[in-house]
Amino acid sequence: MKTLIIGGDAAGMSVASKLRRADPAAQVTVFERTLETSYGACGLPYYIGGVNNDADKIRIRKPDAFRASGIDLRLLHEVVHVDAAARTVTAVNLANGEQVTETYDDLVVASGASPVKPPIEGIGLSGVHTLKSIADAEKIRSEAEQPSVRDVVIVGAGYIGLELAESFVRLGKRVTILEMATRPMLVMDEDFTDLILDALARNGVCLKTSECVQAIRGENAAASVVTDHGEYPAQMVILSVGVRPNTGFLKDTGVALLKNGAVVVDDQMRSSVPHIYAAGDCATIRNLVTGKQVFLPLGTNANKQGKVLGEVLTGKNTHLDGVLGTSMCRIIDLEVARTGINEREAQEAGIPIKTALTTAMTRPPYYPNGCKLTVKLFCHAENGRLLGAQLAGLSGAASRIGMCAAAITAGMTAKQLAMADLGYAPPFNFVWDPVQLAAGMLK
Repeated sequence: MKTLIIGGDAAGMSVASKLRRADPAAQVTVFERTLETSYGACGLPYYIGGVNNDADKIRIRKPDAFRASGIDLRLLHEVVHVDAAARTVTAVNLANGEQVTETYDDLVVASGASPVKPPIEGIGLSGVHTLKSIADAEKIRSEAEQPSVRDVVIVGAGYIGLELAESFVRLGKRVTILEMATRPMLVMDEDFTDLILDALARNGVCLKTSECVQAIRGENAAASVVTDHGEYPAQMVILSVGVRPNTGFLKDTGVALLKNGAVVVDDQMRSSVPHIYAAGDCATIRNLVTGKQVFLPLGTNANKQGKVLGEVLTGKNTHLDGVLGTSMCRIIDLEVARTGINEREAQEAGIPIKTALTTAMTRPPYYPNGCKLTVKLFCHAENGRLLGAQLAGLSGAASRIGMCAAAITAGMTAKQLAMADLGYAPPFNFVWDPVQLAAGMLK
């Protein structure tokens, strides 16, 4: 059996490695269009901000290590066409322009997603960036360290944009975030908007919402960003407005895609076309609460899908039941975390919910360094089963979201979580944990 994999990052190399471990004689070929494999993309903002000063630490496993395990890894090979009937893949060698065509028995599409570049005037000016690769991060950091870069404008107030705000604050830059929506971080409910706004404001970050970027001005390099409400100085501009799956080469294959190009897969990562599978940021994944196939490009999801698909291709009857979109973010000094569904998603799915919102201390008043933690929980209005959680505070949100995710995955009710036998000691928490207080309000 010959397995051909498109994409050499988390999902693709998880599959490749699993296949070679299971069968040292397995034929595994990987086409990767860049020079990198298996790097920690989530660590890129912290390299830019100087938390980590060694880009090499972001490289989890280098190409030579994969080749040593017998994987036919071809870097700088960009796939341009897939013939599902003939079971062939055509790629261009970006180093010399030559085309190569390979056959396959099974094809794994793990091509990831690329940052969306909106069609705005001036996007090609020097100083305008997106963040995807280590090379991107190295270029951004190098430019940001120049004294001439004083003002940074970030377009988009999602995870990456907000994490990058911290990086540029650390570098002493004046930071402005422009967001087209009415508030930042739309995966969180409005109850948390003021906490996010306060975190940005007290750290000197200017956030402008409900503004649409119209142009980036400058002679040869960025000098300002123009919106429908004003103009902002910017010697550096970061575009962080979402990602789009890299699946253009699947045109005419018959593979079912979402509108954004994500490959629709089942719980074994099978697409709608036999012998074609997909995993990672280019594929859908099942929402454990709603049961729907959704686009959730998270590193955790890519690794889970790669692990399961590797087992499926080695003959195991493994399934991925679904995920909750569990995620967390530090907005300079504020921790924000969420899992499951939010109010909007519950409404769209037609799920009747009850909600509880509370703010409580993470430690007793007699022990230092406690802080307020805001917790919002959702449960099914009829049976009390937990469906979602959102937390925010100076500390304690990230460390508790896993508890909430585990409770939702296990099908626990709010009453069960409220009375769960959690540990207690003053250096770590309160006798009644804030999450349990919120759960008790739902009983």
